[in-house]
Amino acid sequence: MDLRLTLFFALVASTCNASFHHRRQTAKPVVASTTVYPSLNMQGLNRDSCVSVAWETNQALWVCRDTQQLQSNGSPGVGLIANTASYSGLPSDKSNPQALTLTSPQGFGSLFYKLEASECLDFGACSDGTRWVGWPNTGPVVTFSFNGAISAYQFLARQNLKGLSVTNTPDYSLYHVTSQTADASKIPTTNMDISGFWTGNQVGYGNDASVVANGYAYLYGATPSGGLAVARAALTGTLGTLEDRSLYQFYVNGKWQTAIPNKNDSGITLANTRSAQGTVYFSKRWNSFVWIGGDGFPNANFYISTAPNPEGPWTSPTLFYSGAVGDSGTLTYSTVAHPALTDGTGNYIFLSYSRTITNAQGFQVYDQPLIRVDWQ
Repeated sequence: MDLRLTLFFALVASTCNASFHHRRQTAKPVVASTTVYPSLNMQGLNRDSCVSVAWETNQALWVCRDTQQLQSNGSPGVGLIANTASYSGLPSDKSNPQALTLTSPQGFGSLFYKLEASECLDFGACSDGTRWVGWPNTGPVVTFSFNGAISAYQFLARQNLKGLSVTNTPDYSLYHVTSQTADASKIPTTNMDISGFWTGNQVGYGNDASVVANGYAYLYGATPSGGLAVARAALTGTLGTLEDRSLYQFYVNGKWQTAIPNKNDSGITLANTRSAQGTVYFSKRWNSFVWIGGDGFPNANFYISTAPNPEGPWTSPTLFYSGAVGDSGTLTYSTVAHPALTDGTGNYIFLSYSRTITNAQGFQVYDQPLIRVDWQ
């Protein structure tokens, strides 16, 4: 057997027997302090709604939504790309908070997750005035990583917009994200693996959040009632493939089942969950799973919920931080957490959100504040 596969399956086996199976108590997060950092440095790009995932050691992969180049006069350029990617290191210490820089070695001009042939190539603009977008809500879920070789997956809703109104019933396609070696000068490769992996009648599992634990990838998707449903895929396939539907189970009425439920079925929404954009991760400090997210437009309110297992039971979300909004009459949104920017102890977390501000040159642009929260 290939050495990477041997190590991978050993990792899965050890994870199954790790602390995830220890008895847990309900965590009660309390904020000790908050540190507001300068907004994310996009190096001349105007970018919306960036999310991150741990990629290499001390390196995060970022995926952002609509991206434009800023002109020399400070105005956003004409070209608009629905999603782009960058790398960053870790933030500076809170005693000297500096702007975190996102680097884009591929430059500007191409989609990270390419649109499909039916989506008005290039870049999704259709002759009828609608637009296809591939807007990530969460970073790709890493299912295998060894010595620079990384395999990850992203679920993306296939949305057609008229303005900001969705004109279709989106289905969800599966993209494969890979790196062959550790090289910060090369952005990962992406390929669209399976179009319509989840149908419009099903939950878009993995579109809204994910976490790897217990030898599974746990994949969260929004339900029509405004909560989250969860599926899990056993990481027993080659390099943790998520392409094989036979590896999936779905949490319905408090039990795992192999049959895929309809998105309108009863018993799929996890109690005390919200489908507003957010992040799920495991906290060593609390020996619990954590959801951090918002309450949607128009505020930068951050809520936290914890659970002993990825499927719950989740505590009722509690408000723990409210960020400053942008220009009057504009929206604030995309409240997400960044465990990829931490040391993994669970003693603190980084947050970011999107807002619209007027820059020094007098033009409205996207702005993404970065905040560190330390826990008591």
